[in-house]
Amino acid sequence: MYDTPDDLLREILAGEDSLLDWKEVAFKGNQVRLVPKGRHESDKALVELAKDLTCFANTEGGVIVFGVRKDGERVGVPAERMEALQQVIINAAQNNVEPPIGHLLTFDRMMLPDSSGRPRLCLKLEIKKALFTVHAPKGRRPYWRLGDRCHEMTLEQQARAFERRGLMLPFEERPIVTAATDDLDRGRFMTYCRARYGEGDEPSGEAMLRRMRNLKLLTADEAQHLWPTALGLLLFSAAPDQWISGAYTDLVVYAGREPDANAQRDAKVMRGPLVEQIERIMDYLRHSPHVPVAAEKDGTGRLDRPAYSLRALQEGVVNALVHRDFGLASQVRVFVLEDRIEISNPGMLHNTLTPEDLFAGCQPVRRNQMLAGFLRDYTSPLTGRAYMEARGEGFLTMVRECERVAGRRPEIRNIGGGVKLTIFAGGVRL
Repeated sequence: MYDTPDDLLREILAGEDSLLDWKEVAFKGNQVRLVPKGRHESDKALVELAKDLTCFANTEGGVIVFGVRKDGERVGVPAERMEALQQVIINAAQNNVEPPIGHLLTFDRMMLPDSSGRPRLCLKLEIKKALFTVHAPKGRRPYWRLGDRCHEMTLEQQARAFERRGLMLPFEERPIVTAATDDLDRGRFMTYCRARYGEGDEPSGEAMLRRMRNLKLLTADEAQHLWPTALGLLLFSAAPDQWISGAYTDLVVYAGREPDANAQRDAKVMRGPLVEQIERIMDYLRHSPHVPVAAEKDGTGRLDRPAYSLRALQEGVVNALVHRDFGLASQVRVFVLEDRIEISNPGMLHNTLTPEDLFAGCQPVRRNQMLAGFLRDYTSPLTGRAYMEARGEGFLTMVRECERVAGRRPEIRNIGGGVKLTIFAGGVRL
């Protein structure tokens, strides 16, 4: 935008508008000051700069020229102070804006003539339009640009901006700009590709990035820079909770029938990609001596058998990890008690779904559709079948398994902003 000095000068002479603003810069010792144009005090210059950056990004993008007086006269910026000025702008973009906006900024130094024809060094800052997020000065509402002024967004305008930028899309498809493409483990992804597409299908280099993008594991921003999506990190990063708060599982065993920290027998934190979390949880529930067994006596003595259907437990764990609300900064919890196992996940049942609907066989309404789709491509070592059934039969299968082993169906409740599934032990003798 305004790529040549002639283009930029012509726009300055025409005046500020919805795509152009300018600022005069002054210096006091080592401090960079932005000269206010009106009522704003100079000590609030960074706050005003953050507002200007966000209002351009939230609208159609734009340009701010530093080194231009409020009447349009080009006064320039000393060359030796240019780096300090750029750092002030970057600090405002990264520390005074939520979420940070630095990736949308492009700097260009231009020589612009003043009114006498003398060349002046100015800094052109281009702010690209935000495609994925709505930005706001820290602690304030978002702004948008109308004419040559920034205006605070109304609630209705915010809702429209969120919708246009895809923030109404599922969380799993959003870019995570604090992560990098290298945070997706290539080995794990190649293993997935071989299993899904066939032996020897191991994309590399650009082909791998293209496939990751096609599968919505990566997405491009306004500058065509690739970022991992939440989906990609949940499936293929070594530690998704490093970027997505709560993307792990707490497993706790209690010696009693109520959760009590004083009666805690064992505790594990299951981290890693979601499929690996599922496998570690199931390995623990299958092999730990802390998980109760049902005991019977016959003529030969004591006979132990599992107190739970492992298939039912797996269904409960998979549902908790896949259907949870990842926008909530809380983890999945698996509590092992003497007479039951409670599996809790953040987020109520999705949309209008109720527990009664599930027991009636209603087709599931999935919060994370793409994540559920990937789980159909992974085979459970326990059952030899896919973790996620395409026909939505998993919940009723879990109910039947619970009734077979424990003689009663599980309980599921919306509670405290989340869902708690209770699977009861069968035939446990204390």
